Amino acid sequence: KLFLSITIKVKGIDNLIRNEKFFIASSHQSMFETFYLQTIFNSPRFILKKELLKIPIFGWYLKKIGSISINRNKTTKDNLGFFEEISNYMINQPDRPLIIFPQGTRLSQDDRSPFKKGVARIYDELKIKCQPVAINSGNVWPKYGKMSSNKCITISILQPIDYGMDKDTFVKKLQNNIYSELDNLS
Repeated sequence: KLFLSITIKVKGIDNLIRNEKFFIASSHQSMFETFYLQTIFNSPRFILKKELLKIPIFGWYLKKIGSISINRNKTTKDNLGFFEEISNYMINQPDRPLIIFPQGTRLSQDDRSPFKKGVARIYDELKIKCQPVAINSGNVWPKYGKMSSNKCITISILQPIDYGMDKDTFVKKLQNNIYSELDNLS
C-alpha cells in the first residue's frame, strides 16, 4: 500500500472456516500471499519446496514460522515421512491451519496449469475441510517483470470444500473453483 499505492480487497470473509480443523489451498502468483495470508488466518504453517529455505533472510523467516518443506521430484527419507509429519502437526496444533499452493510454484496471472497431486494427498490424509483461496496478486507483483502501482489485489476466500470426495473429484473441484474465481477477478 505504502510503496505501490495498491488497494487490497478481501472478499468472502463469511466463508472462513471457524472452530474446526482445516487446511488452505491458495493460488500462487507472487510473494504477496506468503505474507498477507498470515493476516487473515491464525499463524498458518506453509508447505513449501525445500529450496526456498536456502534463500537468505526469507528462508530464515520460513524456518522460524515452522514451515514444512518437501524435496520435490525426489524420493528421500525425509519425504517418506512428509505426510506423517503433516498429520502429527494437525493433531498437535489444531488451531493453526496449513497452507499449500497446489500449483506448486508461482504462476503468471493467466496460467491455468493443472494442480499438483500433493494437495489431493493432503486432503485424503487429513480428512478435514479445505479452504480454497484465489488471489490475483500477479497483476501487481508478477513472478517476472516489474511491479505495478495503483492497482487492486483481491483475495477471494471461497466456499469450503468438505471432506468425503475421492481425490480426483476433490482436485477437479478445487482447481475449477480457484481458476473460475481468478477468471472473474481478471
